[in-house]
Amino acid sequence: YNSLPKVTRYYLTGAFLSTCVVQLGIVPPQLLFLSRPAVLGQLELWRLLTNLLFFGGFGMPFVFNMFFLVRYCQGLETSASFHGKSADLVWCLAFCALVLTAIAFLIGDMPFLAPALLSSIVYLWSRINPTQPLSIFGLFTVQAFYFPWVLVMITVLMGGSPMPNILGIVAGHVYYFLTTVQGLNIQAPRALRELMDDAPVRPTETQYRGNFGGYNWGGGRRLGD
Repeated sequence: YNSLPKVTRYYLTGAFLSTCVVQLGIVPPQLLFLSRPAVLGQLELWRLLTNLLFFGGFGMPFVFNMFFLVRYCQGLETSASFHGKSADLVWCLAFCALVLTAIAFLIGDMPFLAPALLSSIVYLWSRINPTQPLSIFGLFTVQAFYFPWVLVMITVLMGGSPMPNILGIVAGHVYYFLTTVQGLNIQAPRALRELMDDAPVRPTETQYRGNFGGYNWGGGRRLGD
């Protein structure tokens, strides 16, 4: 556990604790799910975070989700794009969560977005490692580029809804498109980088700021470089 990179460790801890408090009856799940009237009308802003942490009760689906979270969030966090840049990864996840929340507010009936955000993590990892071979239950091997879509297929075959997987892919692709294709540098704010990153932030590193921290058009860091 202690060997996990910090963002992966924090997310795993939050997911485990959220399930514990629900299973023990300390907090009802009705206080955790995403509700547009509750968030916008009653300002229950904690729901914007708690719905991203709760993966359901203890059971095999929870175990599989935690396995995927540790494996692919850790893989993303230790990749060349985010190694030593924990704050940027948090900002990346926040961006994907914002896209997912906007979609959920529009279409409704999506109380928990944790599986969708996990799908975004898997998608971004697959774009960084597109040619890495992955064994699917020991039956066949696919390249990582196709893995998110294989998960969609498996979910459908098991009788589940593919919507969280698909929306996660959409949110992850929006981030990938902006940072890699358009060259937008979606960088965490300086304060967050000073708090989370191991290396000190140089004063001249960021010159332009906006809602998503510092950014420069045309010269951004490309995902996977």
